[in-house]
Amino acid sequence: MCALTALAADLHIEVVDEHGSPVWTRLEVRGPGGKMYQSPGSIHENMQKARGGKPYYLGSFIVNGSADLEVPAGTYTAVAEHGLEYGRVEREAAVTAESPARVSLRLSPWIRMRGKGWWSGDMHVHHSAEDAPGIVQAEDLNFTVLVNRGKQDLFRPDHWPAEPIQKVSDRYSISLRNAEDERRGGSWILNGLKAPLTLGREGGWFPQGLGYTREAHAQRAAGSLLPWFDIDMPFWWEVPVMVALGQPDSIDILHNQFLQYGIDQSEYWGRPRDRAEFPGWQGFVDYSMGLYYRYLNLGYRVPPSAGTGTGVMPSPAGYDRLYAHIDGAFSVEKWYEAIRDGRSFVTNGPMLFVSSPAISKPGDASFEIDASAEAREPIDRMELVANGRIVESISAAGETNRMKARWRIDPRKYSWCAVRCFLKTPDNIRLAHSSPIYLNGKWDAREDAVYFVSWMDELIRQTMEDRTRFQSDGQREEVLALYRQARAVYADKAR
Repeated sequence: MCALTALAADLHIEVVDEHGSPVWTRLEVRGPGGKMYQSPGSIHENMQKARGGKPYYLGSFIVNGSADLEVPAGTYTAVAEHGLEYGRVEREAAVTAESPARVSLRLSPWIRMRGKGWWSGDMHVHHSAEDAPGIVQAEDLNFTVLVNRGKQDLFRPDHWPAEPIQKVSDRYSISLRNAEDERRGGSWILNGLKAPLTLGREGGWFPQGLGYTREAHAQRAAGSLLPWFDIDMPFWWEVPVMVALGQPDSIDILHNQFLQYGIDQSEYWGRPRDRAEFPGWQGFVDYSMGLYYRYLNLGYRVPPSAGTGTGVMPSPAGYDRLYAHIDGAFSVEKWYEAIRDGRSFVTNGPMLFVSSPAISKPGDASFEIDASAEAREPIDRMELVANGRIVESISAAGETNRMKARWRIDPRKYSWCAVRCFLKTPDNIRLAHSSPIYLNGKWDAREDAVYFVSWMDELIRQTMEDRTRFQSDGQREEVLALYRQARAVYADKAR
Protein backbone atom coordinates (compact mmCIF):
# COMPACT_ATOMS: atom_id res chain seq x y z
CA MET A 1 0.00 0.00 0.00
CA CYS A 2 1.10 3.56 -0.61
CA ALA A 3 0.89 6.09 2.21
CA LEU A 4 -0.56 9.45 1.21
CA THR A 5 1.61 12.53 1.40
CA ALA A 6 0.10 15.43 3.37
CA LEU A 7 0.02 18.64 1.33
CA ALA A 8 -1.28 22.15 1.73
CA ALA A 9 -3.43 21.51 -1.31
CA ASP A 10 -5.76 23.56 -3.48
CA LEU A 11 -8.19 20.65 -3.91
CA HIS A 12 -9.13 18.25 -1.15
CA ILE A 13 -11.30 15.21 -1.94
CA GLU A 14 -12.94 12.93 0.59
CA VAL A 15 -14.68 9.67 -0.35
CA VAL A 16 -16.85 7.59 1.97
CA ASP A 17 -18.91 4.44 1.49
CA GLU A 18 -22.61 3.88 2.17
CA HIS A 19 -21.89 3.72 5.90
CA GLY A 20 -20.03 7.03 5.92
CA SER A 21 -16.63 5.38 6.43
CA PRO A 22 -13.52 6.29 4.38
CA VAL A 23 -13.18 3.85 1.52
CA TRP A 24 -10.50 2.79 -0.93
CA THR A 25 -11.42 4.32 -4.27
CA ARG A 26 -10.15 5.07 -7.76
CA LEU A 27 -10.38 8.75 -8.61
CA GLU A 28 -10.18 10.80 -11.77
CA VAL A 29 -9.58 14.54 -11.50
CA ARG A 30 -10.19 16.27 -14.81
CA GLY A 31 -9.20 19.91 -15.17
CA PRO A 32 -9.56 22.61 -17.83
CA GLY A 33 -8.78 21.37 -21.32
CA GLY A 34 -9.17 17.75 -20.22
CA LYS A 35 -5.86 17.68 -18.34
CA MET A 36 -5.71 15.00 -15.64
CA TYR A 37 -4.25 15.48 -12.16
CA GLN A 38 -3.03 12.87 -9.69
CA SER A 39 -2.43 12.98 -5.97
CA PRO A 40 1.21 12.57 -4.87
CA GLY A 41 1.78 9.31 -3.04
CA SER A 42 -1.22 7.60 -4.63
CA ILE A 43 -1.26 4.35 -6.58
CA HIS A 44 -1.37 5.09 -10.29
CA GLU A 45 -0.35 3.82 -13.73
CA ASN A 46 2.67 4.91 -15.73
CA MET A 47 1.24 3.88 -19.12
CA GLN A 48 1.04 6.48 -21.89
CA LYS A 49 -1.30 4.91 -24.48
CA ALA A 50 -5.08 4.68 -24.25
CA ARG A 51 -5.06 1.93 -26.93
CA GLY A 52 -8.46 2.38 -28.51
CA GLY A 53 -10.45 4.59 -26.16
CA LYS A 54 -10.48 7.82 -24.20
CA PRO A 55 -7.40 8.47 -22.05
CA TYR A 56 -9.18 9.04 -18.70
CA TYR A 57 -7.98 5.83 -17.08
CA LEU A 58 -4.34 6.81 -17.64
CA GLY A 59 -4.87 9.78 -15.33
CA SER A 60 -6.74 7.91 -12.60
CA PHE A 61 -5.26 7.08 -9.20
CA ILE A 62 -6.12 5.09 -6.09
CA VAL A 63 -6.32 6.40 -2.52
CA ASN A 64 -7.83 5.35 0.78
CA GLY A 65 -10.55 7.83 1.63
CA SER A 66 -8.98 11.16 0.73
CA ALA A 67 -6.66 12.95 -1.67
CA ASP A 68 -4.94 16.34 -1.74
CA LEU A 69 -3.91 17.92 -5.03
CA GLU A 70 -2.14 21.14 -5.95
CA VAL A 71 -3.87 22.43 -9.07
CA PRO A 72 -4.13 25.73 -10.96
CA ALA A 73 -7.28 27.81 -10.62
CA GLY A 74 -10.16 26.48 -12.65
CA THR A 75 -13.15 24.17 -12.68
CA TYR A 76 -12.48 20.49 -11.96
CA THR A 77 -14.50 17.30 -12.23
CA ALA A 78 -13.84 14.62 -9.62
CA VAL A 79 -14.97 11.08 -10.49
CA ALA A 80 -15.00 8.32 -7.87
CA GLU A 81 -15.50 4.59 -8.46
CA HIS A 82 -15.41 1.45 -6.35
CA GLY A 83 -15.77 -1.41 -8.83
CA LEU A 84 -18.73 -2.55 -10.91
CA GLU A 85 -21.14 -3.03 -8.02
CA TYR A 86 -21.04 0.60 -6.85
CA GLY A 87 -22.45 3.70 -8.48
CA ARG A 88 -20.05 6.05 -10.22
CA VAL A 89 -20.10 9.53 -8.67
CA GLU A 90 -19.05 12.76 -10.40
CA ARG A 91 -18.90 16.26 -8.94
CA GLU A 92 -17.58 19.63 -10.12
CA ALA A 93 -15.56 22.02 -8.00
CA ALA A 94 -14.24 25.51 -8.67
CA VAL A 95 -10.73 26.24 -7.39
CA THR A 96 -9.44 29.78 -7.04
CA ALA A 97 -6.30 31.24 -5.53
CA GLU A 98 -8.40 32.70 -2.74
CA SER A 99 -10.71 29.75 -2.24
CA PRO A 100 -9.34 26.19 -2.25
CA ALA A 101 -12.04 23.58 -2.85
CA ARG A 102 -13.20 20.65 -0.76
CA VAL A 103 -15.19 17.88 -2.43
CA SER A 104 -17.07 15.14 -0.57
CA LEU A 105 -18.19 12.04 -2.48
CA ARG A 106 -20.36 9.21 -1.16
CA LEU A 107 -20.28 5.82 -2.90
CA SER A 108 -23.17 3.39 -2.59
CA PRO A 109 -23.72 -0.09 -4.06
CA TRP A 110 -26.50 -0.67 -6.57
CA ILE A 111 -26.12 -4.43 -6.03
CA ARG A 112 -24.26 -6.66 -3.57
CA MET A 113 -23.25 -9.83 -5.38
CA ARG A 114 -21.38 -11.39 -2.49
CA GLY A 115 -24.61 -11.37 -0.49
CA LYS A 116 -26.11 -13.54 -3.23
CA GLY A 117 -23.18 -15.98 -3.13
CA TRP A 118 -21.34 -14.53 -6.15
CA TRP A 119 -17.61 -13.80 -5.76
CA SER A 120 -15.79 -11.68 -8.33
CA GLY A 121 -12.35 -12.33 -9.80
CA ASP A 122 -9.87 -11.05 -12.38
CA MET A 123 -7.67 -13.73 -14.00
CA HIS A 124 -5.03 -11.35 -15.36
CA VAL A 125 -3.51 -8.61 -13.17
CA HIS A 126 0.03 -7.25 -13.60
CA HIS A 127 0.37 -4.83 -10.69
CA SER A 128 3.04 -5.14 -8.03
CA ALA A 129 2.45 -7.17 -4.89
CA GLU A 130 2.98 -3.96 -2.87
CA ASP A 131 0.20 -2.04 -4.63
CA ALA A 132 -2.20 -4.96 -5.08
CA PRO A 133 -3.95 -4.83 -1.66
CA GLY A 134 -4.98 -1.21 -2.16
CA ILE A 135 -6.02 -1.87 -5.75
CA VAL A 136 -8.28 -4.84 -5.01
CA GLN A 137 -9.98 -2.93 -2.18
CA ALA A 138 -10.50 0.11 -4.40
CA GLU A 139 -12.06 -2.06 -7.12
CA ASP A 140 -14.02 -4.24 -4.65
CA LEU A 141 -12.49 -7.30 -6.31
CA ASN A 142 -12.80 -10.49 -4.26
CA PHE A 143 -10.17 -12.71 -5.94
CA THR A 144 -7.18 -11.57 -7.96
CA VAL A 145 -4.72 -13.62 -10.02
CA LEU A 146 -1.56 -11.54 -9.75
CA VAL A 147 1.05 -12.04 -12.45
CA ASN A 148 4.16 -9.94 -11.89
CA ARG A 149 5.10 -7.35 -14.49
CA GLY A 150 8.28 -9.27 -15.25
CA LYS A 151 6.49 -12.19 -16.84
CA GLN A 152 9.42 -14.59 -16.30
CA ASP A 153 9.65 -13.99 -12.53
CA LEU A 154 7.90 -17.18 -11.49
CA PHE A 155 10.18 -19.24 -13.69
CA ARG A 156 12.89 -18.35 -11.15
CA PRO A 157 12.93 -19.98 -7.70
CA ASP A 158 14.41 -16.83 -6.09
CA HIS A 159 11.21 -14.94 -6.96
CA TRP A 160 8.93 -17.59 -5.47
CA PRO A 161 6.37 -16.12 -2.99
CA ALA A 162 6.52 -17.53 0.51
CA GLU A 163 2.73 -18.09 0.59
CA PRO A 164 0.36 -18.96 -2.28
CA ILE A 165 -2.43 -16.59 -1.18
CA GLN A 166 -2.34 -13.15 0.41
CA LYS A 167 -5.53 -12.67 2.38
CA VAL A 168 -6.22 -8.94 2.57
CA SER A 169 -9.48 -9.51 4.47
CA ASP A 170 -12.37 -11.98 4.57
CA ARG A 171 -13.60 -10.32 1.36
CA TYR A 172 -10.38 -9.98 -0.63
CA SER A 173 -7.72 -12.58 -1.54
CA ILE A 174 -4.76 -12.33 -3.92
CA SER A 175 -3.23 -15.36 -5.64
CA LEU A 176 0.55 -14.94 -5.87
CA ARG A 177 2.01 -18.10 -7.44
CA ASN A 178 1.03 -17.53 -11.06
CA ALA A 179 3.00 -17.34 -14.28
CA GLU A 180 2.32 -16.08 -17.80
CA ASP A 181 4.01 -17.46 -20.88
CA GLU A 182 3.39 -14.66 -23.39
CA ARG A 183 5.30 -14.84 -26.65
CA ARG A 184 4.55 -14.56 -30.34
CA GLY A 185 2.24 -17.57 -30.50
CA GLY A 186 0.04 -16.71 -27.57
CA SER A 187 -0.39 -16.00 -23.89
CA TRP A 188 -0.99 -18.83 -21.42
CA ILE A 189 -1.69 -17.87 -17.80
CA LEU A 190 -0.98 -20.56 -15.22
CA ASN A 191 -2.83 -20.07 -11.92
CA GLY A 192 -1.90 -21.54 -8.58
CA LEU A 193 1.45 -23.16 -9.37
CA LYS A 194 2.79 -25.57 -6.75
CA ALA A 195 6.45 -25.02 -7.72
CA PRO A 196 8.44 -22.82 -10.11
CA LEU A 197 8.46 -23.97 -13.73
CA THR A 198 11.75 -25.42 -14.90
CA LEU A 199 11.48 -25.28 -18.70
CA GLY A 200 13.70 -22.57 -20.16
CA ARG A 201 12.97 -20.23 -23.07
CA GLU A 202 15.01 -19.70 -26.18
CA GLY A 203 12.88 -17.38 -28.30
CA GLY A 204 9.52 -15.98 -29.27
CA TRP A 205 8.30 -19.29 -30.70
CA PHE A 206 10.42 -21.94 -29.01
CA PRO A 207 9.77 -23.98 -27.03
CA GLN A 208 6.10 -24.14 -27.86
CA GLY A 209 3.87 -23.30 -24.89
CA LEU A 210 2.55 -26.82 -24.39
CA GLY A 211 5.68 -27.64 -22.43
CA TYR A 212 4.82 -25.06 -19.76
CA THR A 213 1.12 -25.91 -19.54
CA ARG A 214 1.83 -29.64 -19.30
CA GLU A 215 4.45 -29.09 -16.61
CA ALA A 216 1.92 -26.98 -14.68
CA HIS A 217 -0.87 -29.56 -14.98
CA ALA A 218 1.56 -32.27 -13.83
CA GLN A 219 1.82 -30.44 -10.49
CA ARG A 220 -1.84 -31.12 -9.70
CA ALA A 221 -2.55 -33.19 -6.63
CA ALA A 222 -5.37 -35.71 -6.79
CA GLY A 223 -8.73 -33.96 -6.62
CA SER A 224 -7.28 -30.46 -7.07
CA LEU A 225 -7.99 -28.06 -9.94
CA LEU A 226 -4.75 -26.15 -9.45
CA PRO A 227 -2.62 -25.32 -11.30
CA TRP A 228 -5.22 -23.95 -13.72
CA PHE A 229 -4.47 -23.13 -17.37
CA ASP A 230 -6.25 -20.03 -18.73
CA ILE A 231 -5.94 -18.92 -22.36
CA ASP A 232 -5.58 -15.14 -22.53
CA MET A 233 -7.44 -14.38 -25.82
CA PRO A 234 -9.08 -16.58 -28.49
CA PHE A 235 -7.31 -15.15 -31.55
CA TRP A 236 -3.66 -15.84 -30.72
CA TRP A 237 -2.08 -17.93 -33.48
CA GLU A 238 -1.41 -20.99 -31.33
CA VAL A 239 -4.76 -21.16 -29.51
CA PRO A 240 -6.03 -23.99 -31.80
CA VAL A 241 -2.92 -25.96 -30.85
CA MET A 242 -3.48 -25.43 -27.14
CA VAL A 243 -7.18 -26.34 -27.32
CA ALA A 244 -6.56 -29.50 -29.34
CA LEU A 245 -3.53 -30.74 -27.38
CA GLY A 246 -3.24 -28.79 -24.14
CA GLN A 247 -6.50 -29.21 -22.17
CA PRO A 248 -7.10 -25.55 -21.25
CA ASP A 249 -9.26 -24.95 -18.18
CA SER A 250 -10.74 -21.65 -19.39
CA ILE A 251 -10.57 -19.09 -22.20
CA ASP A 252 -10.81 -15.32 -21.73
CA ILE A 253 -13.73 -14.05 -23.80
CA LEU A 254 -13.90 -10.75 -21.90
CA HIS A 255 -10.18 -10.16 -22.23
CA ASN A 256 -7.78 -7.29 -21.87
CA GLN A 257 -8.78 -5.52 -25.09
CA PHE A 258 -12.21 -4.74 -23.65
CA LEU A 259 -11.22 -1.43 -22.06
CA GLN A 260 -13.07 0.81 -19.63
CA TYR A 261 -13.10 3.64 -22.17
CA GLY A 262 -13.27 1.82 -25.49
CA ILE A 263 -12.22 -1.29 -27.43
CA ASP A 264 -8.68 -2.02 -28.58
CA GLN A 265 -9.76 -3.69 -31.81
CA SER A 266 -6.41 -4.86 -33.20
CA GLU A 267 -5.38 -8.51 -33.09
CA TYR A 268 -1.68 -7.50 -32.89
CA TRP A 269 0.33 -10.75 -32.92
CA GLY A 270 -2.83 -12.84 -33.32
CA ARG A 271 -4.62 -14.02 -36.44
CA PRO A 272 -6.26 -10.91 -37.94
CA ARG A 273 -9.96 -10.92 -38.71
CA ASP A 274 -11.50 -10.09 -42.06
CA ARG A 275 -12.47 -6.47 -41.41
CA ALA A 276 -14.99 -6.46 -44.22
CA GLU A 277 -16.85 -9.32 -42.54
CA PHE A 278 -16.17 -8.08 -38.99
CA PRO A 279 -15.99 -4.25 -39.10
CA GLY A 280 -15.32 -1.94 -36.17
CA TRP A 281 -15.67 -2.58 -32.48
CA GLN A 282 -18.70 -4.83 -32.82
CA GLY A 283 -16.90 -6.83 -35.49
CA PHE A 284 -13.96 -7.31 -33.14
CA VAL A 285 -16.32 -8.60 -30.43
CA ASP A 286 -18.14 -10.92 -32.85
CA TYR A 287 -14.88 -12.33 -34.22
CA SER A 288 -13.32 -12.88 -30.80
CA MET A 289 -16.38 -14.55 -29.29
CA GLY A 290 -17.12 -16.44 -32.48
CA LEU A 291 -13.80 -18.25 -32.16
CA TYR A 292 -14.75 -19.40 -28.68
CA TYR A 293 -18.12 -20.60 -30.02
CA ARG A 294 -16.37 -22.72 -32.65
CA TYR A 295 -14.47 -24.60 -29.94
CA LEU A 296 -17.73 -25.24 -28.08
CA ASN A 297 -19.29 -26.51 -31.32
CA LEU A 298 -16.42 -28.98 -31.67
CA GLY A 299 -17.16 -30.43 -28.24
CA TYR A 300 -14.46 -28.68 -26.17
CA ARG A 301 -16.20 -27.87 -22.90
CA VAL A 302 -14.01 -24.96 -21.85
CA PRO A 303 -15.66 -22.35 -19.59
CA PRO A 304 -15.34 -18.63 -20.30
CA SER A 305 -13.14 -16.42 -18.14
CA ALA A 306 -12.26 -12.73 -17.89
CA GLY A 307 -9.15 -10.68 -17.22
CA THR A 308 -8.10 -7.07 -17.70
CA GLY A 309 -4.33 -7.30 -18.06
CA THR A 310 -4.33 -4.19 -15.88
CA GLY A 311 -0.85 -2.84 -15.30
CA VAL A 312 -0.12 -3.44 -18.98
CA MET A 313 -3.49 -2.52 -20.50
CA PRO A 314 -5.39 0.71 -19.69
CA SER A 315 -8.25 -0.64 -17.58
CA PRO A 316 -8.77 -0.94 -13.83
CA ALA A 317 -8.45 -4.29 -12.12
CA GLY A 318 -11.75 -6.12 -12.27
CA TYR A 319 -13.25 -4.07 -15.08
CA ASP A 320 -13.49 -7.35 -17.01
CA ARG A 321 -14.38 -9.79 -14.28
CA LEU A 322 -15.70 -13.27 -13.65
CA TYR A 323 -18.33 -14.07 -11.03
CA ALA A 324 -18.42 -17.56 -9.53
CA HIS A 325 -21.26 -18.77 -7.31
CA ILE A 326 -20.15 -20.40 -4.05
CA ASP A 327 -22.23 -21.96 -1.30
CA GLY A 328 -20.90 -20.93 2.10
CA ALA A 329 -17.55 -19.31 2.79
CA PHE A 330 -15.11 -18.41 0.02
CA SER A 331 -12.19 -20.67 -0.82
CA VAL A 332 -9.90 -20.66 -3.81
CA GLU A 333 -10.67 -24.27 -4.77
CA LYS A 334 -14.44 -23.67 -4.51
CA TRP A 335 -14.11 -20.61 -6.76
CA TYR A 336 -12.40 -22.62 -9.50
CA GLU A 337 -14.85 -25.51 -9.01
CA ALA A 338 -17.74 -23.13 -9.69
CA ILE A 339 -16.10 -22.03 -12.95
CA ARG A 340 -15.50 -25.62 -14.01
CA ASP A 341 -19.09 -26.58 -13.21
CA GLY A 342 -20.67 -23.65 -15.09
CA ARG A 343 -21.81 -21.69 -12.03
CA SER A 344 -20.25 -18.50 -13.34
CA PHE A 345 -20.56 -15.63 -15.79
CA VAL A 346 -18.26 -12.92 -17.15
CA THR A 347 -19.08 -9.22 -17.29
CA ASN A 348 -17.80 -5.68 -17.64
CA GLY A 349 -21.16 -4.15 -16.70
CA PRO A 350 -24.44 -6.04 -16.21
CA MET A 351 -25.03 -8.77 -13.67
CA LEU A 352 -26.54 -11.81 -15.37
CA PHE A 353 -28.43 -14.62 -13.68
CA VAL A 354 -29.43 -17.72 -15.68
CA SER A 355 -31.35 -20.76 -14.50
CA SER A 356 -32.38 -23.90 -16.34
CA PRO A 357 -32.79 -27.64 -15.73
CA ALA A 358 -29.53 -29.42 -15.02
CA ILE A 359 -29.61 -31.11 -18.43
CA SER A 360 -32.23 -31.83 -21.04
CA LYS A 361 -33.59 -35.37 -21.08
CA PRO A 362 -33.09 -37.37 -24.27
CA GLY A 363 -36.10 -36.95 -26.52
CA ASP A 364 -37.45 -33.80 -24.88
CA ALA A 365 -38.51 -31.24 -27.47
CA SER A 366 -38.55 -28.26 -25.13
CA PHE A 367 -35.95 -26.80 -22.77
CA GLU A 368 -36.73 -23.69 -20.72
CA ILE A 369 -34.20 -21.03 -19.80
CA ASP A 370 -34.90 -18.14 -17.42
CA ALA A 371 -32.58 -15.14 -17.39
CA SER A 372 -32.55 -11.85 -15.55
CA ALA A 373 -30.12 -8.95 -15.65
CA GLU A 374 -29.45 -5.90 -13.52
CA ALA A 375 -27.12 -3.06 -14.41
CA ARG A 376 -25.83 0.32 -13.32
CA GLU A 377 -26.53 1.71 -16.81
CA PRO A 378 -29.57 1.11 -19.07
CA ILE A 379 -29.83 -2.34 -20.67
CA ASP A 380 -30.07 -2.60 -24.45
CA ARG A 381 -30.92 -6.27 -25.10
CA MET A 382 -30.64 -9.88 -24.04
CA GLU A 383 -29.77 -12.66 -26.46
CA LEU A 384 -29.99 -16.43 -26.50
CA VAL A 385 -27.07 -17.91 -28.43
CA ALA A 386 -26.96 -21.58 -29.45
CA ASN A 387 -24.02 -23.14 -31.29
CA GLY A 388 -22.78 -19.65 -32.11
CA ARG A 389 -26.04 -18.40 -33.62
CA ILE A 390 -28.37 -15.82 -32.11
CA VAL A 391 -31.58 -17.80 -31.67
CA GLU A 392 -33.53 -14.87 -30.25
CA SER A 393 -32.80 -11.28 -29.24
CA ILE A 394 -35.11 -9.33 -26.93
CA SER A 395 -34.77 -5.53 -26.73
CA ALA A 396 -35.26 -3.77 -23.43
CA ALA A 397 -38.38 -1.66 -23.05
CA GLY A 398 -37.30 1.96 -22.64
CA GLU A 399 -34.54 3.08 -20.29
CA THR A 400 -34.45 0.22 -17.82
CA ASN A 401 -31.77 -1.17 -15.55
CA ARG A 402 -33.56 -4.49 -15.02
CA MET A 403 -34.70 -7.06 -17.51
CA LYS A 404 -36.04 -10.60 -17.56
CA ALA A 405 -36.40 -13.12 -20.36
CA ARG A 406 -37.70 -16.66 -20.73
CA TRP A 407 -36.80 -18.82 -23.67
CA ARG A 408 -37.84 -22.24 -24.87
CA ILE A 409 -35.41 -24.07 -27.11
CA ASP A 410 -35.50 -27.47 -28.76
CA PRO A 411 -32.53 -29.23 -27.12
CA ARG A 412 -32.43 -31.83 -29.89
CA LYS A 413 -31.22 -29.19 -32.37
CA TYR A 414 -28.25 -27.81 -30.43
CA SER A 415 -25.31 -29.05 -28.38
CA TRP A 416 -25.01 -25.90 -26.23
CA CYS A 417 -26.55 -22.52 -25.59
CA ALA A 418 -25.72 -19.38 -23.57
CA VAL A 419 -27.21 -16.00 -22.65
CA ARG A 420 -25.71 -12.58 -23.37
CA CYS A 421 -26.75 -9.13 -22.15
CA PHE A 422 -25.61 -5.83 -23.69
CA LEU A 423 -25.83 -2.32 -22.24
CA LYS A 424 -26.73 0.92 -24.04
CA THR A 425 -23.22 2.33 -24.18
CA PRO A 426 -22.71 4.23 -27.46
CA ASP A 427 -19.03 4.96 -26.75
CA ASN A 428 -18.15 1.40 -25.71
CA ILE A 429 -19.37 -2.21 -25.73
CA ARG A 430 -20.26 -3.53 -22.29
CA LEU A 431 -21.84 -6.93 -21.80
CA ALA A 432 -22.24 -10.05 -19.70
CA HIS A 433 -22.02 -13.63 -20.95
CA SER A 434 -23.19 -16.75 -19.15
CA SER A 435 -21.38 -20.06 -18.98
CA PRO A 436 -22.55 -22.52 -21.66
CA ILE A 437 -25.50 -24.78 -20.95
CA TYR A 438 -24.79 -28.14 -22.57
CA LEU A 439 -27.66 -29.85 -24.36
CA ASN A 440 -28.23 -33.31 -25.77
CA GLY A 441 -28.52 -32.34 -29.40
CA LYS A 442 -26.04 -33.23 -32.10
CA TRP A 443 -24.40 -30.41 -34.01
CA ASP A 444 -22.63 -30.74 -37.34
CA ALA A 445 -19.38 -28.92 -36.58
CA ARG A 446 -17.49 -29.94 -39.71
CA GLU A 447 -17.46 -26.33 -40.90
CA ASP A 448 -15.77 -25.29 -37.64
CA ALA A 449 -13.24 -28.10 -37.95
CA VAL A 450 -12.41 -27.09 -41.53
CA TYR A 451 -11.97 -23.52 -40.31
CA PHE A 452 -9.25 -24.61 -37.88
CA VAL A 453 -7.64 -26.94 -40.43
CA SER A 454 -7.24 -23.87 -42.64
CA TRP A 455 -5.91 -21.90 -39.67
CA MET A 456 -3.32 -24.60 -38.96
CA ASP A 457 -2.31 -24.78 -42.62
CA GLU A 458 -1.64 -21.05 -42.56
CA LEU A 459 0.37 -21.30 -39.33
CA ILE A 460 2.39 -24.22 -40.70
CA ARG A 461 3.11 -22.34 -43.93
CA GLN A 462 4.29 -19.24 -42.06
CA THR A 463 6.49 -21.35 -39.81
CA MET A 464 8.17 -23.05 -42.75
CA GLU A 465 8.71 -19.82 -44.68
CA ASP A 466 9.89 -17.55 -41.85
CA ARG A 467 13.49 -18.54 -41.21
CA THR A 468 13.90 -16.01 -38.36
CA ARG A 469 11.55 -17.69 -35.88
CA PHE A 470 13.95 -20.37 -34.68
CA GLN A 471 17.61 -20.76 -33.90
CA SER A 472 17.88 -24.12 -35.66
CA ASP A 473 16.04 -26.44 -38.01
CA GLY A 474 15.62 -28.84 -35.09
CA GLN A 475 13.62 -26.27 -33.15
CA ARG A 476 11.42 -25.59 -36.17
CA GLU A 477 10.72 -29.26 -36.75
CA GLU A 478 9.86 -29.83 -33.09
CA VAL A 479 7.25 -27.07 -33.18
CA LEU A 480 5.96 -28.09 -36.60
CA ALA A 481 5.38 -31.60 -35.28
CA LEU A 482 3.00 -30.19 -32.65
CA TYR A 483 1.24 -28.03 -35.24
CA ARG A 484 0.71 -31.08 -37.45
CA GLN A 485 -0.67 -33.06 -34.51
CA ALA A 486 -3.19 -30.31 -33.85
CA ARG A 487 -4.09 -30.11 -37.52
CA ALA A 488 -4.74 -33.85 -37.55
CA VAL A 489 -7.17 -33.46 -34.64
CA TYR A 490 -9.25 -30.90 -36.55
CA ALA A 491 -8.96 -32.85 -39.82
CA ASP A 492 -10.37 -35.89 -38.06
CA LYS A 493 -13.30 -33.81 -36.74
CA ALA A 494 -13.85 -32.44 -40.24
CA ARG A 495 -14.44 -35.97 -41.48
